[in-house]
Amino acid sequence: MEAGEILKHVNGLTHDKLTYFVRSGYINPVKVKRGTLFYNDFSENDLEIIKTAWGYIRKYDMKTRSAFVRARKKAENSTQLDLFDSR
Repeated sequence: MEAGEILKHVNGLTHDKLTYFVRSGYINPVKVKRGTLFYNDFSENDLEIIKTAWGYIRKYDMKTRSAFVRARKKAENSTQLDLFDSR
């Protein structure tokens, strides 16, 4: 999904802040080439991590790095639980 779709799903997040997250390496979307330009293609997992981290930042005034570390751990744990439950 494109940046605009991420912004629609995450209340209060700005394009500038999303760009900062990508440039700082907190989130690593796939780069897709269209014509001569490259665009970020975010996955559903990226969206969930961004949503969770943004929630930590807004609600708890958490530092960006800490928020993304916690969001990734939460996403990994939920994925592991889903895989375990599917057996």
